[in-house]
Amino acid sequence: MGRIRFGDIVKEVKHNVDRANNPYKYYVAGDHMDTDDLSIPRRGFFYEPPEPGPAFIRVFKKGQVLYGSRRTYLRKVAVADFDGICANTTFVLETKDETVFMQRLLPFLMYTENFTKFSVENSKGSTNPYILFSDLVRYEFELPPIDEQRRLVEMFWAANTARIAYKKLLTATDELVKSQFSEWMLRITTTSTIRGLSYAV
Repeated sequence: MGRIRFGDIVKEVKHNVDRANNPYKYYVAGDHMDTDDLSIPRRGFFYEPPEPGPAFIRVFKKGQVLYGSRRTYLRKVAVADFDGICANTTFVLETKDETVFMQRLLPFLMYTENFTKFSVENSKGSTNPYILFSDLVRYEFELPPIDEQRRLVEMFWAANTARIAYKKLLTATDELVKSQFSEWMLRITTTSTIRGLSYAV
């Protein structure tokens, strides 16, 4: 379909919550999202301490993409799997028309090196650089046809599932090694103690 601007196919959703009558249980802060992780591994509970600050007013819905606009070189892009609240420094994004650009392809576009490079280069400030959505909309890229998008969505999400499974396997293996090492050290310590007692006798 040729080159297209990010702002032509993606919109920032700005629905604010009434903090005095907030129906949402969870909130998501920047440290709840990890670099290069599409999931949201942590979350805060709105009505438990510490209470989120006054910037936490933006409503997000399941399936929308959250983008940390501060220090965008960290590539904090996540797909919400629950409804909640985030700060106004976190962009809540969705595609304007699914028949033109698929929502499930959006986070992978935002993971690309070119997108990150554009975001970083157009950020403002030095200590805690940030990007404005009005600048992000100028990013241009080649939009594949919708049939190609469907193929890419299947491929990218399958790869993401495999990556998560591999990560869990590594974590489980690491825990197993730690457990075996602890057991081994315990045996050595116990054996040494018994030998020491026998020598003392």
